[in-house]
Amino acid sequence: MTETRADATASPAAPIALSNVRRNVCMVAILLTMLMANIDSSIVNVALPQLSHDLRVSPSDAVWVATAFLLAVSCSIPAMSGLADQVGRKRLFVIGTPIFTAASLWCAVSPTLDWLITARVVQGIGAAMIFAVAIPLYRRFFPPERLGFVLGLNAMVVALGISAGPTLGGIILAHLTWPWLFLINVPIGVVSAIIAGLAMPHVQPPRGDYDLRGALWAAAAIASFLLGVHQLADSSQLWVAVVLLAVCAVCIWRFVRVERRVPRPIIPLDMFTGRFSLAVLTAFWSFFGQGVAFIALPFLFQTAFHASPLESALLFTPWPVIIVFVAPISGRLADRVSSMLLAVIGLSIFTLGLLALVLLGSHPPVWQVLASTALAGLGFGIFQSPNNRDMMGATPMKYASSAAGILNVNRTLAQSAGSGAVSMALVLGGASAASAASQASAANGALAVAVLGAALSVVVSILKLRQGTRARLAE
Repeated sequence: MTETRADATASPAAPIALSNVRRNVCMVAILLTMLMANIDSSIVNVALPQLSHDLRVSPSDAVWVATAFLLAVSCSIPAMSGLADQVGRKRLFVIGTPIFTAASLWCAVSPTLDWLITARVVQGIGAAMIFAVAIPLYRRFFPPERLGFVLGLNAMVVALGISAGPTLGGIILAHLTWPWLFLINVPIGVVSAIIAGLAMPHVQPPRGDYDLRGALWAAAAIASFLLGVHQLADSSQLWVAVVLLAVCAVCIWRFVRVERRVPRPIIPLDMFTGRFSLAVLTAFWSFFGQGVAFIALPFLFQTAFHASPLESALLFTPWPVIIVFVAPISGRLADRVSSMLLAVIGLSIFTLGLLALVLLGSHPPVWQVLASTALAGLGFGIFQSPNNRDMMGATPMKYASSAAGILNVNRTLAQSAGSGAVSMALVLGGASAASAASQASAANGALAVAVLGAALSVVVSILKLRQGTRARLAE
C-alpha cells in the first residue's frame, strides 16, 4: 500500500517508484495485450477467401472484415490518447482490454458478415485504447536507463504481431474453423486484464480541457478518407467517393483550426518539423505496401498456387521470422551508423522483394516464393527500427506521447488504406467467389500497387536522407 500511495503523488513526468518484479509484471501484461491486438490486425487476412465462401459474400465484401478493424483503430486512437489524460492510462488500459476480449468472443459467434464487421469495429475501439496508452505506460513504469530496452521489446512485439498474424491464422485454419482466429484472444485478454488490474499502480491523471472537438474532427477526417478510398472501387457510385474525400478535406481544415486554438491539442501541430513529417510519410507508404501485400498474398497463394490456408501461411513464414531477428540488429546498428541510410537500404530491399512476388508467375517453385517473401521481410526488418528511432528522435520530449500516438495512427491508417486498395483491385479486376482465376489476377494487380507504395517510401526516405545530410553539413 505504501508503494501505491507514493505512486499516486508521483510527478507526471517522473517514472513511478516500483519494484523490479512489479515493473516486469506490468510490462508482461502490456506486451501480451499489444501482441494480441497487433496479431488481430492481420490474422484474418489468410481466412478471407474462406470467409468469402462460408458467409456467401464476394471477396471484396470479405475484405471489410480486415478493414473494419483497422478503420476503427485509426479513427479512435486520437480520441483515446486525449481521453487517457482525463481518466488515467491504467484505467483506460484495463477498460480497453476487456472490451477487446469481449468483442473477440462476439466475432467468433457472429452468424453473418454484418455481425462480424460490427464486432470488428468494437474490437478496434478496444485496441485503440490499448495502443494509445502502451508507450506512455512504459515511460511511467521504467527509468530512462531501461526505457530503450523496453521500447525495443515493444517494437519487436508489434512487428511480430502484425507479421506473424497470417502464419498463425493459417496454422489455426489447418486444424480448426475460422471462429478460432478470435477465440484464442479470450484467455490472453482475461489474463492480461487481471494482471494489469492487480499490478499496475494508478496515477491521478493531469486533468485539463479535453480536446473533444479535435478528436471528433480527426475521427471524421480519417473515416471519410478511408471510406472514400474504398468507395472508389464502385464506378457506379463514384460520386459518393468524391463527396467523402471532399468531406475529408473539410474535416482536416476544421481540425487544423481547432488544434491551433485549444490549450491542450490532441496532436500539437508544431511537432511536424521537416524531418518528423518525412519520417511519418516514409512509414505511411511502407506500411501501405505491407498492408496491401498481407491481404493480397493469401488470395494469390490460395487461388493461383492452389495452396491450402496452412500452406499459404507457411509460404508467408519467412517474412515475420526474418523481421524478428533483423529488427533488433538494425535498431542497434542505427546507434552507430546513419539511421536514415539504413532506412533507404531497407526500403529498397523491401521494394525488390515485393517486385519479386509480382513476377512469380503461375507455377513458381516453392523456394522462389520463400525467397521472395524472405527478401521483403528482410527489407522491412532493416527499415522499421531506424525509421521509428528517427521519428521519435525528431520530436521534443514533451511531445513523446503525441508522437507515439501519431506512429500508431499512421500505421493503422496506412494498413487500412492498403486493405482498401486490395478491395478496389478485387472489384476492378472482376474477382468473384466462384472464380479462382479472377481472384488470382486481381491479387497480382494489388501486389503491383504494393510495389508502387514501397517505391514511394524509398523516394521519401531518400529526401529525408538528403535533408539530414544537408543539416549535418550546415552545422
